[in-house]
Amino acid sequence: MKHVEYVINEDTSRETIIIPIPESYKDCIKLIKSEYFRRSGKIVSIWKIFLKIFLNPCIATQFWARISAYEKKSLLYYISKFFLRHYRLRYGISFNTKRVGYGLYIGHEYLRVSKYAIIGNNVNLSQFSTIGSNSDVGAIIGNNVYIGPNVCIVDDVNIGSNVTIGAGTIIVKDLFANGTYVGNPARRVGDNKHPEYIRNPWINIK
Repeated sequence: MKHVEYVINEDTSRETIIIPIPESYKDCIKLIKSEYFRRSGKIVSIWKIFLKIFLNPCIATQFWARISAYEKKSLLYYISKFFLRHYRLRYGISFNTKRVGYGLYIGHEYLRVSKYAIIGNNVNLSQFSTIGSNSDVGAIIGNNVYIGPNVCIVDDVNIGSNVTIGAGTIIVKDLFANGTYVGNPARRVGDNKHPEYIRNPWINIK
């Protein structure tokens, strides 16, 4: 597994996050297991997780997104692309970025994530949320971030680690670490009030 470091809030705090880049299907399996651990608190076999994809479209989308992140043009790669399209059309889960940390948790269907977004480790995404971009530069999201329902993150904003974002929040400017943000546009209403929302965090980042 290769790991790439990205800087958040470069002009101020210069916080960094480490994003894994799979270099084999074995690496993809490790990432898939980290995501299932967020749900169950258990490390289980890849075959048990595979069976779950037939019951939960969020698990299925994450499974095939991780497989497609290893860009070896094999049959499995094209199968993953087919199923990602299926879950996008049927369940509204449009998840396009490949730069995603360990332990992503997608809670519900119907969300959009730009291919230019960079998502840190142990991040929660909720239903009807959008991480979008009108250019070839997207948002950078730190570690241990909870993104509530109907949140809209616009273009190349930076979101620090250990942040809770309330339902319906519109983010057009950088959010700094260790805070809770709500409103349109987003405003800080205090320290991170709900760190418990990030359940079963994956700690083996490297």
